[in-house]
Amino acid sequence: MEEIAYELGLTKKTLYNNYNSKQELIGTVVTHFYANLEKEIQQATLKSDNAIDAFFAVSVIISNEVNKLGHVFLKDISLYSSSLNLSKFTERSNFYSILVMRNLQMGIEQGLYREDLNMEYTTLFYTSAIALFYKWDKDGFKYFEDSVNYHKELVKYHLQSVVNEKGYQILLNYL
Repeated sequence: MEEIAYELGLTKKTLYNNYNSKQELIGTVVTHFYANLEKEIQQATLKSDNAIDAFFAVSVIISNEVNKLGHVFLKDISLYSSSLNLSKFTERSNFYSILVMRNLQMGIEQGLYREDLNMEYTTLFYTSAIALFYKWDKDGFKYFEDSVNYHKELVKYHLQSVVNEKGYQILLNYL
């Protein structure tokens, strides 16, 4: 709390007048972060020309926003991850799972993705890889140091596995 107060130009007392603990403060920041991120993602997907474009747009947004948070803040989040539910990316009702599922449906409807996809499993594979990105272990965030490339490679791998021939021709413009 001392570091946070210093960075904000406040006293610890002022912080504690508004937040009972560092965990509560981090929870507030994370909730605000996700709300803004999800709003930005929804706007980007509405502006996209097709499912492939939408998926790449979301990837860029997520990479940029995660970089803004920084390594130290993500480490602090990891200390409270069970209470902040960061590991729930793979739940079907989670925003990101719904986002992937809708993108798959849009890609199929647009004739860009394979019709034989198991959308539930494909969503689970992708969101599990995203959840891995946020996993903290004794060595730190293994993938955070190069988060832009992590997301870029994950998106390329995911899209190459779901596109059909028509979609592949569009995907080539992004590769």
